Amino acid sequence: MPYGLLSKAIQFAVEKHDGDYRDGAYALPYSTHPIEVCALLRYLGGVTDEELLCVAALHDVLEETTTIKEEIEREFGIRVAQLVTELTRTEPTAEQAQGLSKEDLWQFRSNLLLADIGAMSNDAQQVKLADRLANLRQAKVTRKGEKIRRYERQSTKILEIIPKSVNPDLWKAIAGELA
Repeated sequence: MPYGLLSKAIQFAVEKHDGDYRDGAYALPYSTHPIEVCALLRYLGGVTDEELLCVAALHDVLEETTTIKEEIEREFGIRVAQLVTELTRTEPTAEQAQGLSKEDLWQFRSNLLLADIGAMSNDAQQVKLADRLANLRQAKVTRKGEKIRRYERQSTKILEIIPKSVNPDLWKAIAGELA
């Protein structure tokens, strides 16, 4: 069966994200997000590498669920586990966050995210582009005022970090959303 491992990864993500929802009113189940990222990577980004598509489906399970890297490695292999780990954002420690205003904490987290993205492999950056495109499209519906402007500025910085050559179609789609 083509994409048998991908089918398994999608099912795994749906189970792991069960009970979680996206942001905003009338929010969809969270599992729709990794499926959207996977579809963007495949159909807009032109990626056919099954392991990379699995990474897209699994990209948030370490960050958003109780899943551990070893579980991903056991089920999907070393490469998938390493890339999912690469895509898992670094969060500030309690000590780093202590005393920061809400705005300063957002900026600190943003700086950590941008540093993480700069250190990612090209494969992880492709998934990050698909993830950012999905998130940016959703943010335009669920965020208003300064929150959306701040997210758009962060997205612009991501395009400054990730070379267009990593995945020109995904890169251009984000640039188009920002135009």
